[in-house]
This record gives sequence, C-alpha cells and structure tokens, in this order.
Amino acid sequence: MCSFGQDALDSLYWNTTRRPYSPRMIASTVVVLVYAIIHSLILFVHAATLNVAMNSADSALISLLIGGNFAEIKSTVFKKYNKQSLFKITTSDICERFKLMLFLGLVLLLNCSQGGVNQEMVNDYIYMSFVILGAEMGCDWIKHSFMTKFNYIKSAVYLDYSLVLAGDISHDNTHIDHTHAVVKRLGFAQIPLVCVMFRYLREAARYAETLTHDGDSNHVLYEFAVVLTRGSWAELSGYMLSFFLCLLGLKFLLGYAITYKARSILYGPKEGHVESDPAPKRRQAV
Repeated sequence: MCSFGQDALDSLYWNTTRRPYSPRMIASTVVVLVYAIIHSLILFVHAATLNVAMNSADSALISLLIGGNFAEIKSTVFKKYNKQSLFKITTSDICERFKLMLFLGLVLLLNCSQGGVNQEMVNDYIYMSFVILGAEMGCDWIKHSFMTKFNYIKSAVYLDYSLVLAGDISHDNTHIDHTHAVVKRLGFAQIPLVCVMFRYLREAARYAETLTHDGDSNHVLYEFAVVLTRGSWAELSGYMLSFFLCLLGLKFLLGYAITYKARSILYGPKEGHVESDPAPKRRQAV
C-alpha cells in the first residue's frame, strides 16, 4: 500500500509539472484521493483498535495485537533474503515504529481529553506503552537475527543501510528534495498518517465543551479547552500561532540534529558539523 501510494504521488507530481492540463492529470488526482482515503481508513482502524486494547479491562485484545508480531516472525524468518530485500524490511520496520509511537501519542491525547488525568491512568498508559513497544522491538530483533543468520548476512550490513539513508539526508547523489528522498526511500506514508492525526485531534476537540463545563480546573487541558470554547478569536489565534511557532522551531532543531548525525555517519564525528569542509572524505558502503 505504501509503495503504491509513493508511485501514485510521483505520478501526480510529474503530471502537475509536465502536463497540468492533460486528462491524465485528473486520473492521477482521483487515484491519489482514492489511495489516501483507503489507506487512511486502514490506519484509523489500526489506531482505534490500539485505543480500545489499551483502555479495555480485558487483556485479550492486547494479547492478540502482540501475538501478531510473533506471527510476523514465523512468516518471514524462513525465506530467502539478500541485502536489498532485507533493506526493504528494515525501512518498513522503521516506519512501523514511528507509526506506533504516533498512535500511542494520539491515544494519550484522547484519554486526557475524555477524562481526568490521575496517577492510575498515567501508570496504566506507561505500562501498556512499554509492553507494546517492547513487544514490537523484541520481535523485530528476533526477526532480523534469524534472517541475517539463515541468509549468511553480516550484521555490518545495517551500517551500510545507515550510510544510504545518511546520504539521502545530506543531499548527496539526489536530484530531488532531501526530505522527499528519505520519505521515498523509507516508503513512509505521510499523507494518510496526517489524515488520521487530524481526525483524532478533531475527536479530542469535541470533548472541549464537556471539559469546560464539567471538568476539573486543574486538568492539564482545561485552560486550552476554555480558550477553544469560550475564548475570543484573538486569544485562539494567539494560542494557535504560539503552537505553530513551537512546532516550527522543533522542526528546525530536529532537521539540524538529523543532518548533523547524517554527516557524522558519512564523514566521521569530527566532520559532522554542517559548516565543515564541503568535500571531506566520505565513508563507503561495503
């Protein structure tokens, strides 16, 4: 699904820049919209299932979700792989972990907006998050251990993978924007995830009125709920502008940190600074 979405978006971009008035432009737009709707629906079901599993008193559903990770081990470890196919599985696991952490954050936001934040709820959430993330990482570790062992692939291949991704981040050997190069390399479905995130944010905003009338004034989201439901446009705009500036600053900081780390992987720790020698000696993948 992710690879199909990347191809559909690339086709839409090409038609937009090369032939914007062609009938194929309409077809590409329809394909992208249908893909985004279907993939967003699948991810929303995944997020809703995770939300129900974490808030349910019965542990059967969370056990089923964790058991699916072990079923993934059974379906992958006894197949033939080379370095290229292992790289695709590795990038898929990277996207899966990011998606899981995003869903856990959305579940926490929804739980905070629906009820009071007490010590018991926080402890239960932390415990369930550690269980889910630990099961995901443990299963990935076992899976990759078996695949490298049975296919006689050295563990140093993961350093080669990091060099490939670092090269995309540091603008080396790419003719497109470096952020899009990394997204395309990983097969990351950013549009469906954004749709799911906005849907959960809208769901959390629905409880702002209830939180304003019946909620505790000491609630962590109480002040924002009051501004959202009763505040003027100036107050709401100030909050939204401040939130946007915080996100923008965080984006710049993360971009700098990731670029610094990428250059450190490519050229060594001493050459990690972005303003260093423009043509230092670069490490090569084996």
